[in-house]
Amino acid sequence: MTFLAMIIALVLQQAWGSANPVHADDWYRGWYSEVRRWGVPPVIKLALAVLAPALLACVILDALEPVLFGLLWIAAAVWLLVYSLGRGDFREQMDNYRRQCLGGDFEGAFLAAGAQMGHFAEGENPASEEEVHSMVQRALLYEGFQRWFAVLFWFMLLGPAGALAYRLLQLCHDELEPELAARCLYYIDWIPSRLLAATFVVTGDFVGSRDAFLAALQSASRDTGELLYRVGSAALSALPGKEESFGDWAAAQNLAFSGLLKRSAGAWLVAISLYVVFL
Repeated sequence: MTFLAMIIALVLQQAWGSANPVHADDWYRGWYSEVRRWGVPPVIKLALAVLAPALLACVILDALEPVLFGLLWIAAAVWLLVYSLGRGDFREQMDNYRRQCLGGDFEGAFLAAGAQMGHFAEGENPASEEEVHSMVQRALLYEGFQRWFAVLFWFMLLGPAGALAYRLLQLCHDELEPELAARCLYYIDWIPSRLLAATFVVTGDFVGSRDAFLAALQSASRDTGELLYRVGSAALSALPGKEESFGDWAAAQNLAFSGLLKRSAGAWLVAISLYVVFL
């Protein structure tokens, strides 16, 4: 039932795109704003904000499982997984960034990425086009990772409630105990991020990227976006040189990353399908 729910959810996500009617977060903003006012330790606040809705989802799913041969469970699991997938239109973000690169508008690209994704530390001011591209591309890779791969990883491992907990932590981590939430995200992302990096190696240039992947495994403290960028860059095929136009090179690299993410998504869907069929 879990696999069927995943397939239905992914089909619905593709059909709805950025106009996803399930992605309404006002209820959750109200919940964690209420929790933030309570005089309890930070760990308890974060646990209440993230785990309480997930535990409630577990109770509801358990109650629905025996009803109508599991059909209601599947419907609820589909709703939870669609809700847990990333917000916005990732393809449009990538396309917009490539247009800005080709137009040489790296300042606009940096400001847009900060407003849309918010993965930059406060006070970060890149001094060159190369630094802007590196920061924005790392943010885009993390955005691609957290919007689908990490969600599906926890969905397959812990069920719909695990996927929901991951999305709720992503939604509240900037406003509710941000330092503690960032540490939790680092540990929660550790395994799936390295699995995705390994997929980059398999679906990209294996010989050129295996050393970068092994180095990433030895670095326990590396930021997720940086890890994916380093391994992914090594996994890409040869790109045009930077000498003539850095904007053209940056756009070409972004397009190559888009293809790498698509191949990785396809590889994992095939792997999950084979696991379900044969095991």
